[in-house]
Amino acid sequence: KPALLSPSQKKANHIQSEQKRRANIRKGYEALCEAVPALREAIRTEEERGSCAARAEDDNRKRKKKAKSSEETEKPDGRAGPKSENFVLQQTIDHLNALLTERTKLMARLNQARATLSPGHPALQYPPNHLDDKGIPLWEREWTGGTGWGDAEDDAGDDEL
Repeated sequence: KPALLSPSQKKANHIQSEQKRRANIRKGYEALCEAVPALREAIRTEEERGSCAARAEDDNRKRKKKAKSSEETEKPDGRAGPKSENFVLQQTIDHLNALLTERTKLMARLNQARATLSPGHPALQYPPNHLDDKGIPLWEREWTGGTGWGDAEDDAGDDEL
């Protein structure tokens, strides 16, 4: 039987797992900041504003103290700005909604273009290697997250184990 962990070991394990969890959340937010165009632009703008302010502050020490104190009153928790949790999530939602709207419009255009073609037109025929077992083009299948879970083929294979 393995020995139980001492309270200090439990605490250390908890701290380590919490740090790992927070690091993963931070990585996720950083990935969103890189993926969403509005966030990239907002961060770039803030960095430019910060670098301009830094140059001006170097010229005059008094300005530096005033700018720092006014900056602290604008961001008391240090999380306001383009990297704040609320801003990142809202911009991500807006970006996804815009992408979905654009996709809907493009699908409507595609369907309209397909409707103008005669039923036997070569552009409507797909090579067999681009179709799944049900005859649906691979790019029109519902995405399941890329895990393969929930696929009929995978479910049948689970019984053998």
